[in-house]
Amino acid sequence: MITRLLLAALACLLLAFPALAATVAERSPFAQGHWWNPARSGNGFEIFNAAGQVAVVWYTFEQNGRAVWYTAQGAEATLGSTAWPLMRHRWQGDRIAQSTQVGTLRLDVQHAEKMTASWQLAGQSGAWEIEPLVFSGVVNEVDHSGSWFAPANGGWGVTVTEQGEVLGGAVFTYDTAGEPTWVAGFQRGSRTVQYFACTGSCPSCAYQATSTVNAGYLAFEFASENRLTLRNNLLLPIASGVSMERAEMVPLSRPASWRAADRQLASFTDDASLRTWISAGMFNVRVNTGVDFSPAPAGMSFSQTNLQESGVDEADLVKSDGRFVYTYAFDSNGRRAQQLRIAEVANEGASLQLVGNVPLQPTGSNYYSNGGLYLEGTNLVSLTGTVAVGYVAYPWSVSGAWLNGTTLIEVLSTANPAAPVPRWRAEIDGHPISSRRIGNRLYVVSRFVPNVPGFTYGGNSGAALAANQQVLANAPVATFLPKVRVNGGAAAPLLSPQQVFIPPQGVRPPVADLIIVTAIDLAEARVAQAIAIAGTVDTVYVSPTNLYLARSRYETRTPSGSLLPYEPYFPVTDVHQLALGTAAMSVAGSGSIEGFFGGDVDKGAFRMSEHQGRLRTVSSSNSMWGAGVSNRVTILEPSTIAPGLLKTVAYLPNAQRPEPLGKPGEFLYGTRFLGERLYAVTFRQTDPLYVVDLATAADPKIAGSLVVPGFSDYLHPLSSGLVLGFGKDATVNGTIQGLQLSLYDVSDAGKPRELQRIVVGSRGSESALFHSHHAFSSLARQDGSTAIAFPARVMGEFNAFKYSGLVRFDLRDNRLAELPALVTHASVASFQPIDAAAMSARSILFRNGTVYVGYGQMWHQDSAGVTRGPL
Repeated sequence: MITRLLLAALACLLLAFPALAATVAERSPFAQGHWWNPARSGNGFEIFNAAGQVAVVWYTFEQNGRAVWYTAQGAEATLGSTAWPLMRHRWQGDRIAQSTQVGTLRLDVQHAEKMTASWQLAGQSGAWEIEPLVFSGVVNEVDHSGSWFAPANGGWGVTVTEQGEVLGGAVFTYDTAGEPTWVAGFQRGSRTVQYFACTGSCPSCAYQATSTVNAGYLAFEFASENRLTLRNNLLLPIASGVSMERAEMVPLSRPASWRAADRQLASFTDDASLRTWISAGMFNVRVNTGVDFSPAPAGMSFSQTNLQESGVDEADLVKSDGRFVYTYAFDSNGRRAQQLRIAEVANEGASLQLVGNVPLQPTGSNYYSNGGLYLEGTNLVSLTGTVAVGYVAYPWSVSGAWLNGTTLIEVLSTANPAAPVPRWRAEIDGHPISSRRIGNRLYVVSRFVPNVPGFTYGGNSGAALAANQQVLANAPVATFLPKVRVNGGAAAPLLSPQQVFIPPQGVRPPVADLIIVTAIDLAEARVAQAIAIAGTVDTVYVSPTNLYLARSRYETRTPSGSLLPYEPYFPVTDVHQLALGTAAMSVAGSGSIEGFFGGDVDKGAFRMSEHQGRLRTVSSSNSMWGAGVSNRVTILEPSTIAPGLLKTVAYLPNAQRPEPLGKPGEFLYGTRFLGERLYAVTFRQTDPLYVVDLATAADPKIAGSLVVPGFSDYLHPLSSGLVLGFGKDATVNGTIQGLQLSLYDVSDAGKPRELQRIVVGSRGSESALFHSHHAFSSLARQDGSTAIAFPARVMGEFNAFKYSGLVRFDLRDNRLAELPALVTHASVASFQPIDAAAMSARSILFRNGTVYVGYGQMWHQDSAGVTRGPL
């Protein structure tokens, strides 16, 4: 591959390479391994770097179609500026006898997964756009990918690619005349790889598809990530002196454990590196012009906020301690006001009386909407914030829409629960995305984009570019980071540059966005800590001990929020784990999965679940192995070999269990993890419910499935092995109809049964439950029955309005019985275009009555079915 002299030099550099440190300074500017030009399949490059040097093996063809390989090497600092000598090597006896320059090669790196390879060879020249050769989104715990050689027999070698269960690559060697040649091959699920001799088009020749013939096998016996014994069964005639059988090989490229920063979160080493990154991202800011189930604990006298994870509280529009009900006031346009409304409940829900209003701190002219309430001990917490401005409510890919955001946290004392008083207030730069509460620690996730004074967004050329560059160069580093204002005081830094981390970037360009996780101690009323991750986020999931941030490596939405066509190969989502210690948060690990979690932050969280130290996920892709829509279960856990890596334990479907999760063209709708099971619903024309057995983490399997009409968008646990699905009915051709409840018996995972299906209303009926799982309420009664309720705008025949309010059911002896609805609007004249029942209504179920809340107004229904309100 390279002369003995260069082999020895690079090996020495490797020996001197520092121990792994997950810092930006240690991150490679490009992905290590095989690269290719998809337009010229059959040609390829092995590219790697170490200690400031870059080495390349180019696998291609001569003008007569014969396979040939060349090498190039140069300083990493000269990437994009210097053409390196392109060398051809000849073998004689037991060594390289001659190395001749035959041309030049220059690599221009656009980003970590895109380069331009410009070459001059045999009097011809050209430039190819190349990208990594990707077979899988799995990050291997022990990754043997790299360029391997035999120190005792240098001058030939194997380049290895290991991605998930795929192993293979190329062998660069010599024919019996001593001329360079190569073979290549890839195998799934085996350490013995079949190789093929190739004939193809030279770089300057008109492209024709590469032809292959069987060249035999190589078996790989890896003793570690640094030691390999090769077993040779190739049919290819090779030069004498090339000793492949039982060759003891070591990597010339860096082992995976030396590339931790390429695989996980990395910190910025100093202010300058942070400035460089965010400054580059500022020019990409575009500005718009427009788990375990957690049912309520047994014995509770009222329903509580419907949570994904038991012990992990979530912000909601309504909170209650069983005696008082707290919610926000709204104006006539359905916009939240900075005011709380409080009502008192008597005799376990028998009556409801409005107590009064409590003003929150004024916010000036800004509109604060996101967030909700928390109730912890004697603390009532209001978390609100500005809404990102764009074409849609959540402009995923447009950084400019997230400028000038503020997250407002207000803690009020409920020592007198009827009249809470302000205790502490903090304003944090950035728009809120999500939050959770564990005990007295509140975790707030927000998205921040710097607004540097004097910087003109979109000024990326000419005089405007020069002016912008000067502004960024002169701006203090603190200008690029969020600030916090406590109790109306002066702005103070929320975090330091050393608390900012950057994930592997893949094809993503630099962005100025930061995802901020802020921990607030409610007992001491203070900001305890903040950590930032550069980039954006698709979804947030929180277990009692960890917080996970997931982000696709690919843009999935246009600037207007529309879904983009899926990537042609493997859409990959990175998952980052933050440990939530009582003393401090810390970066715990990073992993990746194939597919993505969808476009809704809150619903995406239901695609993740932590159980017994492992993270289970279910993702979707439109192009996985060219199979159309695919759904995939992936189980991750912290590696004990590669610290900081969330290794892939197993995934489904796989070679041993190929049954797909969903039929062709079916997308995932409702998903829910419960203990050692996953319940998942897919839909195209009918609703298949899948029960996935996760009891053996290394071998997940589909235990059973059931096909019924319609689909379930939300799945809820019930006692005695029951699951309730909520969604919509559909005709046999997939036309959506009214709201649908499906009661499933899943006590036998292999034989799920639909016990009952109830349709509420006709086409056009809607519910707030489609927007938030918090709209679902349930209360287990002492007699073993369960009360169930959800808001709905119910339409009759011919799309005529029927009523709006709270639909109620009684579950008894495994049967649902519909109870009188709590009706708030019951005539066409009372039809509300902005209807809380279809958007954001909530309810609280008591033993002796029901409270319904919509846009700050409250209704009460007693045990006799009499409704009073609005209050």
